[in-house]
Amino acid sequence: MKSFLKGLMAVIMVILVVILGLVIWGNYNLNADDSAAEPTVVPEPVETKGPVDISPSPTVEPETPKINATLAVAGDLVCHSGLNSEAYDGKNYDYTVIMSGATEYLAAADYAVCCLETTFPKTSEYTGYPMFKSPAGLAASLKNVGIDLVSTANNHAMDSYKSGLIQTLDVLDENGLAHVGTYRSQEERDAQNGITVADVGDIRVAFLAYTYGTNGIPVTGFQYAVNIFCEDYLTDLSIIDYDTIAADMEAAKKLDCDLIAVFMHWGHEYYTTPVQYQYDLADFLFSKGADIILGGHTHVLQPMELRQVTDEDGNEKTGFICYSLGNFLSCQNDPFTNLTAVLNINLEKNPDTGEAYIKSVGYVPMFMVDLYDYGVTDAGWQYRLWDLHKAIDAYEGGDNLGVINERLYNAMTEGLQDLHEIMGVEYDQYYYLPAAQ
Repeated sequence: MKSFLKGLMAVIMVILVVILGLVIWGNYNLNADDSAAEPTVVPEPVETKGPVDISPSPTVEPETPKINATLAVAGDLVCHSGLNSEAYDGKNYDYTVIMSGATEYLAAADYAVCCLETTFPKTSEYTGYPMFKSPAGLAASLKNVGIDLVSTANNHAMDSYKSGLIQTLDVLDENGLAHVGTYRSQEERDAQNGITVADVGDIRVAFLAYTYGTNGIPVTGFQYAVNIFCEDYLTDLSIIDYDTIAADMEAAKKLDCDLIAVFMHWGHEYYTTPVQYQYDLADFLFSKGADIILGGHTHVLQPMELRQVTDEDGNEKTGFICYSLGNFLSCQNDPFTNLTAVLNINLEKNPDTGEAYIKSVGYVPMFMVDLYDYGVTDAGWQYRLWDLHKAIDAYEGGDNLGVINERLYNAMTEGLQDLHEIMGVEYDQYYYLPAAQ
């Protein structure tokens, strides 16, 4: 029995030793796993002063896109009898084909303007120089090629006298053409001090227009009819009516407009450089708030430029002037009278600040073709206004457009060189994009 108990005790001891060993082994592995774990760090409490702002960060609003617009400008439409003959098809007068070289640029602009040197009286006897009387089909054609506004203040405004001046405005209204510079009544002239406001691609432009005279035809008793800037318009053309211009410009500045553009019929015919009074008047207009000055009357091109100007209120800005764009259409053969251009004045407005300004300018050279001058008499037409670069490129590329001979080609290339010398090659859009684009 004793031996049995000893044996039992020995077995129990072995079992206890085994159990103890298992416990020790388990504790060892458990401690090994704990030693490999990263210690837990309890953050210190952060002292705050008031509630914690958990709202999202403010979003930066994108800049409002600027408003961009293009004002296209053509020169003086001098409607000689040859243009009337060219436009007549036996029943109607249609001048759109004659102006086809400029249509692309006029129609593409937000707004297009020119100077109308003719009248639309109630007559079927149409005449050219010296007393211009044209069919109403010319007004319809201008609208068809993209013209929106015409200046009627020029030396031919009274060619059909007072009744013809009034009828001209009626015809323009009937064809949806805005106008500035001549008026039916004092009330019409006074309505906005002779100013026509136009929406040029969401940029409001105030247009004014003046002429030096009326070729000796008086407006006595109805001076309101034509904006004439020379007080002695029937004699010496030497006394400038600065007071009337200043009053009109002041009225323009008070309108809800972004920019002011002024047509000026001035200078000496066939001069490719301005005379002194043009410089003086330009300075005066800029000082009174003009942004754009569009000159005409000389029948030939004169220089154009962008310049930094300061008005009488101390505002500094970029002003633009073209002293003369020459003839838009004509039948003249004098030197340089067949050269012109379509101006593209690029405007911009910041809708956040309301500031509007001239962004850039450029021109497309144009050439008034009279085929008879180059010995071509069998083409079925005589007069066309051509895009000068396109015509030259076509001929040099092997396409004579059915009519271009060496004489006409040489005249066009020489004309382009003359045009660049007068207006500045740096503004020719064929070679250069406008600088500010």
